[in-house]
Amino acid sequence: MNTRNELLCIWSAILFVVVFTLGLWPLAHFLPPHLPTAGAEEIAALYQGRTWQIRLGLFLMMGCSGLVCAFVAAITVAIKRMEKGAGILTYTQLSAGTCGAVFLIVPCLVWTAAAFRPDRSPELTLLLNDVGWIMLFMPFTTFVVQNIAIGLAVLGDSNTPTILPRWVGFFNLWVAVLFIPGGLLTFFKTGPFAWSGVFVYWVPLVVFLSWYLVMFVVLRQAAIKAGRAA
Repeated sequence: MNTRNELLCIWSAILFVVVFTLGLWPLAHFLPPHLPTAGAEEIAALYQGRTWQIRLGLFLMMGCSGLVCAFVAAITVAIKRMEKGAGILTYTQLSAGTCGAVFLIVPCLVWTAAAFRPDRSPELTLLLNDVGWIMLFMPFTTFVVQNIAIGLAVLGDSNTPTILPRWVGFFNLWVAVLFIPGGLLTFFKTGPFAWSGVFVYWVPLVVFLSWYLVMFVVLRQAAIKAGRAA
C-alpha cells in the first residue's frame, strides 16, 4: 500500500508536466512569453482577444500545480531513506519544494485577475501581467535551495547501494545554478536576462521540465526497489 501511494505521488510529476504545458502553450499562448517591452494597449489586446482560452489555460496551470506538493513528498521520502531518518536536508527539501509550488500557483492567480476584466484600463492589465511574470521567475531562491538539498543528500548517501545514483546529485546542483539567472530579470527588459530571454525563460523552462522527467524516472526506480526490499 505504501509503495502504491508513493508511486502515485511520483506519477503526479508526469501529469503536472503534461497539464501545465497544455495550459501554458496551446491554450493561454504564454509560450513564447509576452515581451517586457510590450505596451499597455498591446498586452490588453492579448487578454481581450483570447480571454476564455487564457482563463482556461491558467485554470489548468493553477490546478495541476498542486500536484507538485505530492511529488515533493515523494522526494522527501527518498531523502529520508538517504538520511536514515528525517534529517535537516529532508526538511529543507520539503519546505523549499512546497514554497516552490506556491510560486507556480500565485502567478496564475495574478494573470487570471488580468483576464477576469479584460475591458479594464490597459495600464492595469499591463501591471497585472508584469506582476505575474516577475512572480513566476524572480523567486528563484526556493527552487535553488530545494535542488541543493537534493544534491547534497544524494552525494552524502551512505547506503549501499545508494538510493539514487550519484549523478543525480550533480544534476540537481547544476539545475540550481541554472535557475539563478531568473533573479536578474528586474534589471533588464531586453536581451538574454529579460523575462523573455534565453537565460531567464527558455533555459529555466527546459531545465524545469527536464528535471521533472529525470526525477520521475530515478524516483520510480527507487520506489519499486524499496518496495521489493520491504
